[in-house]
This record gives sequence, C-alpha cells and structure tokens, in this order.
Amino acid sequence: MWKIAKFALTGLFLIGLFFKLSVLTGAVPDSKVVSGDELPSDAVAVLRDLGIISRNEEIHYYYSEDLFSFENYGNLFTDKRVVSYETDEDTGERAIYSATYDEVSDITLEKSSSTFENSLIEVNIDGEHDFYLVVSQEENGDEIFYKKLVERWKSAKNL
Repeated sequence: MWKIAKFALTGLFLIGLFFKLSVLTGAVPDSKVVSGDELPSDAVAVLRDLGIISRNEEIHYYYSEDLFSFENYGNLFTDKRVVSYETDEDTGERAIYSATYDEVSDITLEKSSSTFENSLIEVNIDGEHDFYLVVSQEENGDEIFYKKLVERWKSAKNL
C-alpha cells in the first residue's frame, strides 16, 4: 500500500514540477496576473504573430484564463491600448476587442465575491460600447491590474 501511495505522490509532484517549468519557460500562461516584464518573450512573440499586439507595443500587464496556450484567451494592456481576445471553441475564430486610451470613457472593477472566480474589469468606450477583461484574484492580481490600468489611462488622457 505504501508503495502505491509513494508512486502516486511522486507522480503528482512530477506533474506539478512539469507545469511550473512550463510556466517559467513561457510554454503556458501563468495562473495569475503578470507584468509585461514577467511575460516570457516567447509569449509576446505569439501575441505579435497572431496580430493581437503590434511590434511597437509594450505590454504592461497580462492575464489568460487558458492554462495551456497564449493563443485562445487573454487580457492585457499596453502603452497604447487595452485588449481582450478570445477564440470561439466551435469555429476557431478569434475575436479581438480593444480600445486606445483616448477612446475609453470609464474603467470599473467588478471584483468577484468568490476567491475561486476571476474578477471582471469593464472598459467603457465613449459611453456607448464596452468590453470586459477577465483577471485573476490570485495574489490580488485583479486589484493590481485595475490600479495600473487606471493609472495608465489617466496618464494617457492628460497628455
């Protein structure tokens, strides 16, 4: 019995180690909000290759609710704009929602009441249209993301 338990624990440890190494090498997204400096260069290259960000944009913060790929879902803001993207599971089509800071009229945080659910940041465009950014609460990432986004937005508005 002890051998089976030891084998199972070793297997779980190795799976956890593999996943952590995958995050550290940039093969898969982190489970929390990360700054642009923490985002692996391979992930940035994927986002550029997919046309989600341009070559002259610098990512400030990023979060993906997809644990296995940077391609399907993501939420970020750059030095130039706010972006959320998602891939339709049925059609495989990618939708990209974005707004430059001068187009944004308001940004609000809808913090989840559950620690196991993501929070939402609503980005209102010129008082008419809006889209949402999904952000993790892990290590207060939702609050950090929101605070830094609002700072960047206000800074861009004052230019």
